[in-house]
Amino acid sequence: MRLVSQLFQVGLFLGMATVLHAQTDLGVASYTEADQLFFPERTDLWVHMGSSLGSEYGDEPFDPANPGAIGVVQMEPSAYQYFLENHEYADGTMYLLSFYGSEAESDPQLPGFVQGALNAQEIHVIDNSRFSEGRGFFLFPADATTTSTSDKIPDGSDCVECHMAEGEYDGTFSQFYPTIREITGN
Repeated sequence: MRLVSQLFQVGLFLGMATVLHAQTDLGVASYTEADQLFFPERTDLWVHMGSSLGSEYGDEPFDPANPGAIGVVQMEPSAYQYFLENHEYADGTMYLLSFYGSEAESDPQLPGFVQGALNAQEIHVIDNSRFSEGRGFFLFPADATTTSTSDKIPDGSDCVECHMAEGEYDGTFSQFYPTIREITGN
């Protein structure tokens, strides 16, 4: 009976370890042997987190007549589900920031701006086991496909410094993401 109890405890421990590993490592980010990130599949199915107009990197003041890019932030679906259930990011969580041109001339003409052409994309991967800074940023062109790869922006970059200093939740700008704002306390 004691042996059965010990085997049960070992099985329970191994089962828990497997579940915990599955919960903390999403396994959806794919890399080359040289640690370049492949552009993910089906980003059109990712969860919309928030959008901004004219919130570009730079020191120029906002110009309402020419507001600049429309930024759209999305989170990979399994990462979003994990976050909702656990209120933390799993290793492998990916955010996609897409930069679109803003267009004032739309048909039918409506006031305001709409998304124009896609100009560039950036992927923020949160992964404490892979990156010494706990995250990596990867830049992709507008025409990236699943065979496209990108090198991680080097450690000590302005991206990481800004995210860690200004991001309201674990280095992310959750203060701008209505879908998780309440979970993160913003």
